[in-house]
Amino acid sequence: MGKTETMKRFKGSMLIAIAVMIFGALVLPGAQAHAVSSAALSIVPKKNYTIEPGKSVNDTLTIRNLDAERDLELSLRVVDFTFTDDGGTPKLMLDEDAPRTAWSLKPFLSVPKAVKVAPNGSETVDMSVSIPSNQGAGSFYSAIVYSSGASDGGNVGLSASGVTLVFTTIPGEVNEDLQLRQFGAYHLNKRQYKYFNTSAPDALAYTLKNNGNVTAAPVGTITLKYMFGKEQDINNVNPNQSLALIGQERTFTACIKLKTQDVEFYDGRSRSTSCTTPTLWPGYYSLKMNLFYGQNGNRTQEVTGAGGFWYLPWWFIIAFIVAIAAVAYYSSKTYRAIQAKLYGGKPKRKSRRR
Repeated sequence: MGKTETMKRFKGSMLIAIAVMIFGALVLPGAQAHAVSSAALSIVPKKNYTIEPGKSVNDTLTIRNLDAERDLELSLRVVDFTFTDDGGTPKLMLDEDAPRTAWSLKPFLSVPKAVKVAPNGSETVDMSVSIPSNQGAGSFYSAIVYSSGASDGGNVGLSASGVTLVFTTIPGEVNEDLQLRQFGAYHLNKRQYKYFNTSAPDALAYTLKNNGNVTAAPVGTITLKYMFGKEQDINNVNPNQSLALIGQERTFTACIKLKTQDVEFYDGRSRSTSCTTPTLWPGYYSLKMNLFYGQNGNRTQEVTGAGGFWYLPWWFIIAFIVAIAAVAYYSSKTYRAIQAKLYGGKPKRKSRRR
C-alpha cells in the first residue's frame, strides 16, 4: 500500500471521527452548542434553509483559528452523508467517486476551495445554495468538510478538521411518512429498551422509520402513569429538534427527569440539559404517546403509541421474597397451632369399620 493511499485512508478515518463528535453534539440530548471546535478550528456545525424552486440563498461561514502561533490553512469540499445507526452518527461519503445520494445538496451548494486563517484570527467566506426552478419539493442535505493539509494526500492535522452539515427544505407537496417501530423505557448508557428494569430507566424512547422524502422532527407529549394513578406528562420529547433522515430508522429519547446547568464554553457559558436518574416507586408504569410532524403547507401527521414497563429494583425483589417467605412461615405456624388446639396436636382421624 502506497504512502499516498495510507494518508488518504487516515484522512477519511479522522474526518469520520470528527463528524461523529459534531453530529452527536447536534442531535443527542445534552449541551446546545453554538459552535464546534477541534483544538485549532472553530466552525458553525449546522446550517438550515428553506428555499423555493428557482431561488437562492447567499450566506457566510465564519472560521476561527484558535491556535495562537500558527496559520490555519484549510481545504473545503462538499460531500454527501447518510446514517450509520439509529442514533445521530453520520456516515460521510468521502470517496471522490462516491455515488450521489437521492437527497444530495452537492449540485446546489457552492463554497470556496480553500481558506487561510491567521493565528487567533477569523475569516468569513461566502457560500450559496441555488435551487433550480424545476426542482421538486423535499429535503436535501450534504456536508462541508474542512481539513488542513494538501488535497493530494499530504499531511493532515487532526486538530484542524471538522464538518458543517447543511440542510435545505424545498417547500411544496411532499411525501411524509413516519412509522412507529418501538416505544418504551430506555437506558441511555446501554442504548437499549427494557421492559423489566431493576434499575430506574433515565429516559423514554421511541423509534421511527422515515419512509418519506423529507426529514422529520417530531414534537408531542408522552404520558407516564404509575399503577396507582400518579401521572407525569413529558412535553420535551425531542429536545434538540433532532431529525429522522430519509430512509432512517431513528431512535429519539426523552428524559424522565431533566437536569439543567451552565457549563463553560470556549467563548463564554452555555446552558446544558441532560437526563438524571428519576425517583420512581417500584411497580408497573403505563405509557401513552402522541406525536405530530409535518412540513409547512402540508397536512399535519400524527403518530400514536402505547406501552409500559416494570420497575422492580433488587432491594424490592429481595424484600418481596423475604415477605412471601415470612407469610408462608407464619401461615404454616398458625395452621399447626390451630390444629394442636382443635385436635390435641394430632389431626383427627376417621375410624375404620371392621
